[in-house]
Amino acid sequence: MDHKQKDYSIGYKRPPKQSQFKKGQSGNPGGRRKKSGPVHVDLESILNETFQVSVAGRVQAMSAKEVEIRQILKRALEKKDFRATAHLLGLFQKHNCFATERVCGVVNLPTSRMPSRMAWLLLEKYGVPENWTKRHIAWGRKHVRGDQDRA
Repeated sequence: MDHKQKDYSIGYKRPPKQSQFKKGQSGNPGGRRKKSGPVHVDLESILNETFQVSVAGRVQAMSAKEVEIRQILKRALEKKDFRATAHLLGLFQKHNCFATERVCGVVNLPTSRMPSRMAWLLLEKYGVPENWTKRHIAWGRKHVRGDQDRA
């Protein structure tokens, strides 16, 4: 042993030389774990995603927003849940969803070749074209053809 090692005493904050880190060698070769950044979620696309939902025995495509609102409405009506009712009314008010009677406006028909008589029949019976189904349009065609046969 040389002179330096004799003077070196092992103790508190003085580990033995052979267990100390070697020069140029890191004490943590793997390094610190990388931080995971913020998770970016496209909430709008998730809420607009459509699902196949069974309503009154029929399968319909609905957005996640519509499914949630229908569930809240169901809870408010069936369980007479006051909080669900208040939440639903708050959503209606926030998004200005209170019904207003339409007295005038433009009606965009699904096709430009639809006879005006058929369009009027469908409007009177089923409301705006957004609510029309293939079954409604077939009903309109049947009634327009029936009127032409009688003439």
